[in-house]
Amino acid sequence: MLETKMDIKKTALIVIDMQNDLVKVKEEPFDAVTKMVKSKGVISNIAKVIAAARQVVMPIIFTNHVHRKDSADVVPTITDLMLQGLAPPPREAMIEATPGANIVDELKPAPGDHIIWKRRSNAFYNSDLELMLRSQGIDTVIITGVVTNGCIANTVRGARERDLHVIVISDCCATMMPEDDDYFITKVFPKEGRVRTSDEMVTVIAEAGA
Repeated sequence: MLETKMDIKKTALIVIDMQNDLVKVKEEPFDAVTKMVKSKGVISNIAKVIAAARQVVMPIIFTNHVHRKDSADVVPTITDLMLQGLAPPPREAMIEATPGANIVDELKPAPGDHIIWKRRSNAFYNSDLELMLRSQGIDTVIITGVVTNGCIANTVRGARERDLHVIVISDCCATMMPEDDDYFITKVFPKEGRVRTSDEMVTVIAEAGA
């Protein structure tokens, strides 16, 4: 394992968009995320890292991606996939104040955890995330959640733009297509920060907190 140094007092765990409407979906094509979450054991892996973080009193931040029911906060754009008829049809999902927008029960936030509400892919955009991190002196973020090539990737870049150190947990991320997940985990994120497994991070967190 590559060396992983971090100051436990300056590190936060971020759990991105582990919501019912994203990771417990039965409708095609969005059920592909659910299938990868299951195949990689993402929920149980994140739960394991959360437990380790709680042991050392590391801040845990959950992000919830939400929209208004009337879609007044959604601005669709024109894409080549749409023009070719290859884009999946829009669906009503992650509507604020609905069960689908809630974090899955297995990862239910505890009292004292932080919850960030966001309406765009980058968790830093128009949210309180940066304020929350800066106010606690955080300079390193451990990132988990969905989707690898969407909200995870954009939040990783957002963190680097703010000069934060980034650690992505490879088996705590998922997306629709295995090749997209693999590309970002092996090619993109190692250029932006460090990539570790959940077992590696549990060990690192425990040692850093000792």
